[in-house]
Amino acid sequence: MANPPRAPRSLQAWPCQSICVWVATGEVWAADEGQPMAVIGCAGCGSEWVRSEAWTPIDAGGVVPGEVVAERAK
Repeated sequence: MANPPRAPRSLQAWPCQSICVWVATGEVWAADEGQPMAVIGCAGCGSEWVRSEAWTPIDAGGVVPGEVVAERAK
């Protein structure tokens, strides 16, 4: 199996519409520490997040989604 790409493009960043639903996009990037990073995307605005980002996404209800919690734990 081929190695995942190392940040093949910039993450999408769009203005928040307060309708956040963060889900795994299925895209995976290589990480400096060795364990691949899942790209998590907002179904509301189209913004994206990977665990190397300094901020943590929350959904519209103010909860950090389980996929984000699991990714941060890596």
